[in-house]
Amino acid sequence: MLSGKDLGRAIEQAINKKIASGSVKSKAEVARHFKVQPPSIYDWIKKGSISKDKLPELWRFFADVVGPEHWGLNEYPIPTPTNPDTKSELLDINNLYQAASDEIRAIVAFLLSGNAPEPDWVDHDVRAYIAAMEMKVGKYLKALESERKSQNITKTGT
Repeated sequence: MLSGKDLGRAIEQAINKKIASGSVKSKAEVARHFKVQPPSIYDWIKKGSISKDKLPELWRFFADVVGPEHWGLNEYPIPTPTNPDTKSELLDINNLYQAASDEIRAIVAFLLSGNAPEPDWVDHDVRAYIAAMEMKVGKYLKALESERKSQNITKTGT
């Protein structure tokens, strides 16, 4: 994994490639995706430092324009489940995947493929739909989180 100025250069190159591909319009849009202010993106580039918890999202977000080798990796690390609930969730997901149609399995395989060559059926429209879905799901999850937090607020005093 790259670090320091090399990582900063890699981030800058990935952002420029993402902008050139038309997936995003600006560094500010990239900042919004990562839920940070634009100066943070400039710090990532200048200092080559980014929070470790943001790395998987960084790899995923730029996977359409750069592969793991861009970040100094042979392949993307795969998170492994650490608790029984996660393992049972993975088993449930696997069962659902196995029961899905060939079309759904092809879509899921593409979404999880990282930097593998794209199937012939993937075009600009497919990439646009995926970007739109990610944005909608992001808003939905943010709303759920806000709702959950507001329900956990307890009143104090009288």
